[in-house]
Amino acid sequence: MAELDFSLATTEEILKELGKRAKEKRKREIEYFGSQKDFAKHIGMTSRRYQEFEISGKITLEKFIDVLRGLEVLEDIQKLLNKKDEDFFHKKRDVKKTTLEKKDTKSSNDKQKNDTDVYIPNVFE
Repeated sequence: MAELDFSLATTEEILKELGKRAKEKRKREIEYFGSQKDFAKHIGMTSRRYQEFEISGKITLEKFIDVLRGLEVLEDIQKLLNKKDEDFFHKKRDVKKTTLEKKDTKSSNDKQKNDTDVYIPNVFE
């Protein structure tokens, strides 16, 4: 089965996929993580609440972090969140400068056609 492309998925689809992936990891290593009930107890959740997470993916951010920590994958998201503030702001300034330079070189007809164009930088690159 193909992996879900998060960039094309709805929020609900992403949530379900996260719950599914957590379930798959727990079950792949069931001897280490234990049953659903045992794992839920280990991370401080009721078994019913954890079961709902595996089905729907709906959970608070705080509890999701507990799940990630319990599955020993919390450090895997560190790279995503490891951007330094100054890197983000430096990149943002560069993008703005580039955008302004491009606008100045366009003819007035091009400016009218592209007044609604919006460039949104990917801050997670």
